Amino acid sequence: MSSLQVEEVAASPSPGDMRCEPVLPRPVGSPTCLLVITILLSLLLDPAFLLTQGHQDLPSVEPNSSLNVKFDPKKMQLTWDCKENTTSGHCVMTHKEKGQIKKQMKRCQCTFQDNSLHGGVTLTVEVYVNQRPISETLVYTNPGKEGTAAQNFSCLVYNADFMNCTWAKGHAAPDDVQYFLYIRNSTRKGERECPHYLTDAGTNVGCHLQDLSGLTSYNYFLVNGTSRETGIQFFDSILLLKEIERYSPPHNITVNCNESHCLVRWEKPRTRKNWSNREFQYQLDIWRRSNSGHSENQLIVVSGDSENRYNFPSPEPRGTQMVKIRTADARRAHWGDWSQPIQFGSEEPESSLVLVYVLVVLGTLAGGLACGCLFKRFLGSHSLFPPIPRIRDKLKDDHQIDHQAVLCPPATRFHSEPRADLRLKPPRLPLPGPLRT
Repeated sequence: MSSLQVEEVAASPSPGDMRCEPVLPRPVGSPTCLLVITILLSLLLDPAFLLTQGHQDLPSVEPNSSLNVKFDPKKMQLTWDCKENTTSGHCVMTHKEKGQIKKQMKRCQCTFQDNSLHGGVTLTVEVYVNQRPISETLVYTNPGKEGTAAQNFSCLVYNADFMNCTWAKGHAAPDDVQYFLYIRNSTRKGERECPHYLTDAGTNVGCHLQDLSGLTSYNYFLVNGTSRETGIQFFDSILLLKEIERYSPPHNITVNCNESHCLVRWEKPRTRKNWSNREFQYQLDIWRRSNSGHSENQLIVVSGDSENRYNFPSPEPRGTQMVKIRTADARRAHWGDWSQPIQFGSEEPESSLVLVYVLVVLGTLAGGLACGCLFKRFLGSHSLFPPIPRIRDKLKDDHQIDHQAVLCPPATRFHSEPRADLRLKPPRLPLPGPLRT
């Protein structure tokens, strides 16, 4: 038997020594290989190593990487530099009056609706690059000196085709300040400056527009200023034309009456846009005209759903009455101007009553005066007021003249007895003769 065969026989177990134990393979190679294999197995079985291998394909992002955020106030657009493998993101505008306004990212930019910016806003961008978030914040402020911006800004649309905007000078604005108004519609395709300014001491404090064709339902108004002394802050506002429009009075107002009621009809006013009837409300002022100058006013609010008509009781005889109407938006009671008064009814009933009243008064006064005169003449003059004796006038009361009493002296008159046949004859006057010298 060879040595190899002897070794194999010696290595093979006998039938009596066989046990149920696993047979390990014989190590192959040198001890250095065994050590390397052991180290590799330990690394492969380590959990930390497995976790690192699972994420080593995602490149790490620097926590302080900048997105270079920029904001364009004219376009209300927020942009930043796009990073590789940017998957998603959103933007947040923090407004002082409206709070947080969120927008989803589109092509590394966010576009907001028009908002006022004179109070300043805070803009935040948050994007995901390789599934890791990156955020950056931009604070937009109103440059210039505090208190120099225009104040008390307001606009009014009237007669459907005209608009006036007014503002006041800022309390901290210098004397050489000058303001300018710019208007941009909601499409952001056109921006125009005020064509006709209203000035006060050389400073623009208002604007008049005669053409509103380029304006949309809501528009962006910007008032900025310039000065040589200091920077001027701007003022901006978003205005809905429907909210600032003052409606004209209704058209074609008519009143028709029967024996017991009167019906008032009218047509809706002309507005900048053709609104339906339910967008309006009306106020009617009905009063009764009187000669005394006082009238009984009755204000009635009528909805636009009433088919522009109002029926009210007014029995005959109704006299002269007047009605006028004004218009407002159905959601806001900002009333416009009154229409011209419309007269209805008749003046005859009131005139007849006044005539009867006057006749009664005059008749009463005349009767009283007549009774007073009669009472004074026939009763009061004899009983209450006795007659006063008068001195007798002989020249007027006697029909014959006592010439003897005139010619004779008083003594002869009383001591001589008159003769019965004595008759007084008129004295004979001497005949005229020649004059003697």
